[in-house]
Amino acid sequence: MPTVSLANMELQGIKGLETIFRLQLRVFNPDDEPLEVRGLTCTLKVNDKSFATGISDEHVTVPASGTATVPVLVYAGMFELVGPVIELLQDHVQAGGKKEVKPLAYEMTGMVRLGETGEERIPFSLKGSLPPEK
Repeated sequence: MPTVSLANMELQGIKGLETIFRLQLRVFNPDDEPLEVRGLTCTLKVNDKSFATGISDEHVTVPASGTATVPVLVYAGMFELVGPVIELLQDHVQAGGKKEVKPLAYEMTGMVRLGETGEERIPFSLKGSLPPEK
């Protein structure tokens, strides 16, 4: 069964009341056959608060016993950004303005669509932390 990890996260742009991030999700294929990824969906929480949602229809072949990255754009409304930013600022103030700011905890859940038609769906869930500068 394939697994998924977060390989990279970059700010893509800010438009109106939403912020767009480009994620690179790494799909691991432990099987002896190539894996056809037909897209994925995901939801991202930061510090236990809903943050962004995304979908990708990117077609990627993950080699047998190998990995590949799948790009996905996730969209965060301005209101979803406010909570984590306020927490980050409060932590900065409580630290006396020092540069020691805690990493941001994230949790991502989603579904990878597999096969010729994308009808096979495999759920994934992952947790980790982002350095404050991400």
